[in-house]
Amino acid sequence: MNISRSKKLSSFSQLDDFITYGGYIEIPENRGRTLQELMLDCQASSRSEHGLSLEFEFRQCRVIVIYNSKGYFGSQLDFSRRGRRITGIDKHLWRNFPNYLAELGLTIVRCTQNSKSIRVQLSNGLRVILQYSADHGDYLLEQITSRYGNQRKLNRIIAEPMILDMESMGCTVSEYLKQGGFFKLPGQQNLRFPELLMLCTTKESHSSITGTILGFQFKRWLLEIFYDEQLQLTGENMKFIGEHRKGAPEGGLQENEFYNWSEFEDFARRNGIGIMEQCRSMDVMIVFMDTGANVHFNYSEELGDYAVTVLEGDGISLRDSYRRIYKD
Repeated sequence: MNISRSKKLSSFSQLDDFITYGGYIEIPENRGRTLQELMLDCQASSRSEHGLSLEFEFRQCRVIVIYNSKGYFGSQLDFSRRGRRITGIDKHLWRNFPNYLAELGLTIVRCTQNSKSIRVQLSNGLRVILQYSADHGDYLLEQITSRYGNQRKLNRIIAEPMILDMESMGCTVSEYLKQGGFFKLPGQQNLRFPELLMLCTTKESHSSITGTILGFQFKRWLLEIFYDEQLQLTGENMKFIGEHRKGAPEGGLQENEFYNWSEFEDFARRNGIGIMEQCRSMDVMIVFMDTGANVHFNYSEELGDYAVTVLEGDGISLRDSYRRIYKD
């Protein structure tokens, strides 16, 4: 199965092979594919404390490939997003499904049915779910899970997102702003896309965005690195993903962090970072630093203060645009 990096979704044509061989990696032509190749080709990936989930989007379905600490764990075909409106594919309907399996040399060894769904296990271990569709007057194929995994185990693997330690990436909020961005930090200047791809906690490269976004999730911050469709670096920033609330955050306020404007002024003074200019409105404030970094704040009525939202390490090229927007 060759999966294109193109954003235009193609048709999924390997249903027969997936069912016959019992999964995605089990298909002979995929057995030699490396994890890095799969991560490059997938439209989305998510790393958790227990493993890695890769998603490949097609017009009719998505393919999910799961790895755990020991390697390939299992795979799944999910038709739930589009499958209920598929027309002209008889083998997706329950009334035709047993005959379709017979053509592939397979049988149903276990089946449970109610008014909403049918769940079956095939002779090669695959688990299949069909959901009732009033539009079709029949049960329609919704999900196929490989013999080496089931939905409960797959959910456990992908349920808890991995939280990186900022120091492990050679990155702190204070150094990020003082140095003017992630790629200006010591030891990060020569990092390239293939290395970062294997370190990231999330990857997005789907039809709703242009290019690729690699994400690195920390306890309260998310580092995002942006690439174009030719995988050339176009920018990066850090988003605050923690909880804004009055008083010290859980675990205490770190010396090299801040969460609102009143804390930021003291933070900048301690770290020797100069505030050059402010662009602001009633709801938004963007602060330009003498290191080339920009810091974004949104006003919070609950806090009665401006709360930090985004850090742009190398933000000089964006400043004229911000000045035009907030010139008043």
